[in-house]
Amino acid sequence: MNRKGGVVTGVILAISSVFFFIFIGFPLFNLQPNDQDNSPFSTSTQSPDTISTIANDIDSCVSNPTSDCDQEMLQVSKFCDQNKGQEQTYPFCSDTRVQMYIEQRNMAQIKVNGGGS
Repeated sequence: MNRKGGVVTGVILAISSVFFFIFIGFPLFNLQPNDQDNSPFSTSTQSPDTISTIANDIDSCVSNPTSDCDQEMLQVSKFCDQNKGQEQTYPFCSDTRVQMYIEQRNMAQIKVNGGGS
């Protein structure tokens, strides 16, 4: 009887260890060091397709302004400010329509993801 109880306890411990690893350990091993790496404006994810998409979004926003465009144009402006001197890498940064859009929509003083205060 003791042997049967020991086997059952061992199986229960083994199963609980597997579940612990699956639900707790595995997600911890897969954490990304910085969630901003997935940003469309991250330098590590810039590809010709992403740059083309941003340029197309600028075209769309200039022709049809929306509140979503406001946020996107502010992000483009902030990204370009942080990456000054790299206009050849990011051609949309030399597009004067972004700054004109921001000025026309009176968004020059709005902060992107500025937090509280």
